[in-house]
Amino acid sequence: MALRYPLESIYITQGFGANKEFYQKYGQQGHNGLDLRAAVGTPVYASDDGSIAFEGWGKNHSWMGVIAGICVIIKHAGCHTGYAHLWKTVINKGQSVKKGQLVGFSGATGTVTAAHLHWEVLPLAPNFKNGFAGRTNPAPYISTVKVATVDEIKQAYRDILEREADAGGIKTYSVHPIDFVRQDLARSQEKRDLDARKAEAARIAAIAAQAAVAKKAEEAAKAAAAQKALDEAKKAEDARLAAEAELARIAAEEKKAREEAEARAKAQAEIEAKAKEDAMATIAETADQINEQTQEVLNANEFTPVISDKVKTIAYFTTDLAAIISGVVFTILAILGMMDAVIALTINTAITGGLIAAKQTFRLSAKKQ
Repeated sequence: MALRYPLESIYITQGFGANKEFYQKYGQQGHNGLDLRAAVGTPVYASDDGSIAFEGWGKNHSWMGVIAGICVIIKHAGCHTGYAHLWKTVINKGQSVKKGQLVGFSGATGTVTAAHLHWEVLPLAPNFKNGFAGRTNPAPYISTVKVATVDEIKQAYRDILEREADAGGIKTYSVHPIDFVRQDLARSQEKRDLDARKAEAARIAAIAAQAAVAKKAEEAAKAAAAQKALDEAKKAEDARLAAEAELARIAAEEKKAREEAEARAKAQAEIEAKAKEDAMATIAETADQINEQTQEVLNANEFTPVISDKVKTIAYFTTDLAAIISGVVFTILAILGMMDAVIALTINTAITGGLIAAKQTFRLSAKKQ
C-alpha cells in the first residue's frame, strides 16, 4: 500500500510525535498525525482507494472526538486515514472513493489555532494505548515522499542546531522526508534556545561595541579638549606677548615724552635764567642811569629846589610806602602766577629804583638849604 498526501501543496507545520510536553497533558507521547498548511477552502483528496467509514462532526465518532471538528475517515486495504478540521465534505458514509478523489475542503472547525488540515493514519485494528491514540507515523506509507538519509539528517542538525545529530534524533527522523526534518528542527525548542543564546551573544557584543565606540568618542573628546586647551593657551600667550609689546610701546612713548618734557623744561629754565640774568643786568643798568641822572641834576647850578620840612617828611614817607606796596603787590602777583616772576621783579626793581632816586633828590635838596 502506498499513500499520497491529501493536498497538492505540502508544507508540514507540525510533525508526527512533535510537541511532547503539550500532548502529555492528554496522555499522549506527542502529536498523533501531520498538520499540513491549508487555507480555508483548500481541496482535500483521498490518500488511496477505499470507502468512507465516517464523515461529519468528530464528536459523533469515538476515534475523532470534539477536537476534530468536521472530519472524514477512509478505510483502505491496509489502514485507515483521517482528515480533520474540514470546512465541509462532498462524500457520504459508505461511499467508495478512488485515490486522489475530492472528499472535502479544509477549514478551521474543532479545536484549532488557525486553519489547517490534520491528516493521520490508523492501522485496521488500532492500539489505542500506543501513546498516540492508536495512530501511527504516516511517513512509511507515503509513496510520493523520499525519507531523509542519515547524512541528510546530520547535515540538517549542523545547519539548524549547529551541532552533531544524536542517535535518538537520527532514529526519530529517519522515517520522515528531509523537508519535514528541517522544518521540525527549525521549530524546535532547542532551535529557539539556540537563537536566544545567539541573540544574547549579539546583544552583549553590541553592548561591548557600543562601549568601545563610547570610549573612542570619549578619547576623541578628551583629545579635542586637550587641543582646544592648547589652542586657548597659545591664544593667551599671544595675547600676553601682544600686551607686553603694547606696554613696551607705551613705556617708550612715555620715556620719549618725558625726555622731551625734560628737554623743554631745561630749555625753559635756561631761557628763564637768561631772562633773569638780563633783567638783573637791566635793573643794575637802570639803577646806575638813575643815579647818574640824579647826580647830574644835583650837580647842576640851576638846581636849587626850595622844599619845606613838612613836604620833605611827606615825600620820604610816600616814597617808602610806595616801595613797600610795589614790592608786596608784585610778589603776590608772582606767587599767584598772574605775572611772570622775572617781569614782576624787573618792574618792582624799576619802581623801587625810581622811588629811591626821588628820595635821594629830596635828601640832597635838604642839604643845600
